[in-house]
Amino acid sequence: MSLVQGQGLFTSEGEVWYRQRRLMQPAFHQKQLAKLHHIIINCVESLLGEWSEKLEGEIIDIAAEMSRLTLKIVSSTLFSVDISGKTDKLGQSLRTALEYAYFHMNNPLALPVWIPTSRNLKFHQAKKTLDRLVLEIIQSRRQNPTAQNDLLSMLLVTQDEETGIGMSDRQLQDEVITLINAGHETTATALAWTWYLMGTHPDVMVKMHDEIQTVLNGNNPTVENLSQLQYTRRVFDESSRLCPIGLGMPRVALEDDEIQSYFIPKGTIFNIAQYFIFRHPEFWDNPEQFDPDRFLPKKVKQRPKFTFFPFGAGQHICIGKNLALMESIIILAVIMQRFQIELVPNQSIEIDPRFSLHPKHGIKVRVQKRH
Repeated sequence: MSLVQGQGLFTSEGEVWYRQRRLMQPAFHQKQLAKLHHIIINCVESLLGEWSEKLEGEIIDIAAEMSRLTLKIVSSTLFSVDISGKTDKLGQSLRTALEYAYFHMNNPLALPVWIPTSRNLKFHQAKKTLDRLVLEIIQSRRQNPTAQNDLLSMLLVTQDEETGIGMSDRQLQDEVITLINAGHETTATALAWTWYLMGTHPDVMVKMHDEIQTVLNGNNPTVENLSQLQYTRRVFDESSRLCPIGLGMPRVALEDDEIQSYFIPKGTIFNIAQYFIFRHPEFWDNPEQFDPDRFLPKKVKQRPKFTFFPFGAGQHICIGKNLALMESIIILAVIMQRFQIELVPNQSIEIDPRFSLHPKHGIKVRVQKRH
């Protein structure tokens, strides 16, 4: 992934990671994220405007739609530019570069990146374009500061408390590309599986719709009443348990270690396999069953802390956790109020495990306006 994202938070380690994390953390505090609420609402409204023009009962791929929506949201909240269109050069370059990274993940014997094959040359061109366009946005904003409440404006002024030094253009470039990728792929995947699971459990969908109607009464969610959508949050958490965004989180043992008499030598690469931990019968009753109420506060307190960690844990917990949760609940609530989502029967649903565990063939649904 560093081929695409450079030394951003996702790929950096040690002192580099620590400095960048400390610099970026203030931009992701809850009070700062509240400023992005209206941007998310506007992006969802734009998508629903497109859906309104479709024929009644038209079939769409909800996974592709969620990916398009979250890319629009992440680029709009990050630097106030929509890169989700098919003709957008920045979005195109990102997709081409990521396809190359996924190819190398799954083909470890592929020719090295420096050999001038057609695939490698296409990647180099995409990466060059991606870096140039992101750098142009950063430099333009430095030269002409605006009053926009986006994440880039916050990152541009952040400074290290000890040294008073901010991020260089290169560091900002790597972090922006990292946030674009991580901020749309993972959220889109989580939302796609949530729609799928609700489609196979219509009773859950009805209950969630009733809560949304009661709390919002036909209005868009505000920052203040998002926390009242407690069942909606439980549905999203249970979806994230059954269909986490990844199989596991690789880590390296920094020293020799031992876990329950199992020796782990220094340098060992091991995998914290959340896909299996989230389904482990020792921690979850009927683990294959979709049951949002297993996330009622009383039941959560009864389970060990690390039985559920969809955003990671410890100091490396996802910096965008609160933004992703706010965004996901807003998207589910706004769409649910306005549209009926019905799963198309007898379709092939498979997992593609390349980076996130997204639906290989998409998820087909019928969308109908609610009256």
